[in-house]
Amino acid sequence: MLRLLTTFLLISAPMSLMAQSEYEAWLQQNSPDLAAEQQAFQDYMDENDKAFMGFLKQSWKKVALEKPKQLNPTPKPLDIPKAKPVKDTTTPKKEAKQQPIAKLKPILKPKPKQPTIKPIAPLKAANNIAVSFLGHNLSMPKLKGHEWAFNRTLNSKNIAKHWQKMASQKHKHIVDALKSHSNNAKLNDWAQALLVNQYAQQTGIKDKNSQQLFTWFILLKAGFQTRLAYNQSAFILMPSKQAVYGITYFTLQGTRYYALSFDGEKVNTGQAYTYSGKHPDGQKILDFSGTSDIIMAGDKQTRDLSFKFGKNTHHIKLNYDLGRVTYSSSLPQLDFSYYPQQGLPLETSASLLSQLQPIIKNKTEVEAVNILLRFMQTGFAYQTDGQQFNSENYLLPIETLHYPYSDCEDKAALFAWLVESLLGLDAVLLHYPGHIAAAVKFNTQTNGDSIRFQGQQYTMADPTYNYASIGMTMPQFKNKQPKVLAF
Repeated sequence: MLRLLTTFLLISAPMSLMAQSEYEAWLQQNSPDLAAEQQAFQDYMDENDKAFMGFLKQSWKKVALEKPKQLNPTPKPLDIPKAKPVKDTTTPKKEAKQQPIAKLKPILKPKPKQPTIKPIAPLKAANNIAVSFLGHNLSMPKLKGHEWAFNRTLNSKNIAKHWQKMASQKHKHIVDALKSHSNNAKLNDWAQALLVNQYAQQTGIKDKNSQQLFTWFILLKAGFQTRLAYNQSAFILMPSKQAVYGITYFTLQGTRYYALSFDGEKVNTGQAYTYSGKHPDGQKILDFSGTSDIIMAGDKQTRDLSFKFGKNTHHIKLNYDLGRVTYSSSLPQLDFSYYPQQGLPLETSASLLSQLQPIIKNKTEVEAVNILLRFMQTGFAYQTDGQQFNSENYLLPIETLHYPYSDCEDKAALFAWLVESLLGLDAVLLHYPGHIAAAVKFNTQTNGDSIRFQGQQYTMADPTYNYASIGMTMPQFKNKQPKVLAF
């Protein structure tokens, strides 16, 4: 496939001149159809648009889309064993008195008032529509759906014509509105892409191909490295800072472009047509980080959790925003290390950490981590993704708090984040075939199973292995060497 792609790659330096001449020749060929639109197009189109226009017209090629990469294809355990009873302790043993008491990190608390999502000042009410997104009614410019409708057969000539049509419409105020809301609501890159696609759906652009072309155009104008492809239908390709799994992609000049879906419908695999060049405005690579920073205004939900350690039963009550769960469910599968990196939104993390902190106060590091292990092992019921969702579905910590069940990678992500957030101890994930566990770097010598990573000793801590303490490996993985994943 790389050989195929190489045959149609063009040197970027002369691309502008060549595409410009192609564009002008195409205008002359199609002048009866385009004469009425040409002047309007010239009013909005800069030299980059002109070059890109000619490139779209001439440079589409058929490429083979590669099958999705699977992050962990080995089936997960359906039944989790129970570790042999180990006496739980809630006070330091005599021999452990010399061990340092766990040092608790300060808990960040949210500000009393959540920032307000302000409307775009320059737009008059008569020229606005309210777009529902993440619980907010965002003020966006009104659009006439028919002006953005594609309504043509998918081919390079028609797509080039439609690019000219879109570029001839006023669009800078749309991009400005998108950027303004992104700043106000702290939208990350993925949320911005979702907003553009949802905006297209809510503003009268009805058919799927038109929505895809509109989303492609606006995201590119907003600075994202975005390209279009088509087979039976149009779809969007974007590179990502994080590796994406379970998604069709193709590789161009060493970069993977993923066929991303903003509405949950997977793109068909096989061959498709796309172009090899890039619009100079589209430079930003999609970054999925920052999910917990997004400001939501959805429905508030409550979750009651309980677990027993020693003779004490502890109860945890949490409030969270359902909109975060809805947003999180739109994410494709990302590297395992992505999930603990995102943590929890401030309002939820402050509540959870402030309720766990008194339980581990004045405990040794080992005792504190064992308490957190028991919280994850018994406070969250286990089911595989196949059992709960009928497909693989890696959960962010906020989703683990929401759904009735979670599996190994979900528990490991939340546990590792808790260890670092409460105790400041470094935690890593351990990737076995069909299983994810964790390990913790303690400040004192520990007993049991451990692994060396970057010259440091990390002690096994498996939040899925029921009633297991630190240093205990689930029996079926005892003799397997895991891959260590830092985050």
